[in-house]
Amino acid sequence: MDPFQRALEDSFARHGLPATLDPDGGAVPVRLLPARADEIASLGELRVQSATGLFEILASAFAGHGKGAVLLIGAERRRVQHHRIRDPRRYKVLLDTVPA
Repeated sequence: MDPFQRALEDSFARHGLPATLDPDGGAVPVRLLPARADEIASLGELRVQSATGLFEILASAFAGHGKGAVLLIGAERRRVQHHRIRDPRRYKVLLDTVPA
């Protein structure tokens, strides 16, 4: 096994949030790493918080899923609205999610 993949899998196992991918179907347990907090935009006196949440997942765990996939993180359901691979080795996927 590639040592980079082994290190990445270990990071997800140690630091990832437990979640369930496709809780209404196959119900696959996965680990997620939050990529960044929700954004807060200021427009004068108005402050708006985005409902978007970014999470990284191992590409092997997300294989066969795509836009519209549902994640159950604790008691919160989130739907994948977009996913992309920024990892040059293609070991992880960045999921852009919204409340489902």
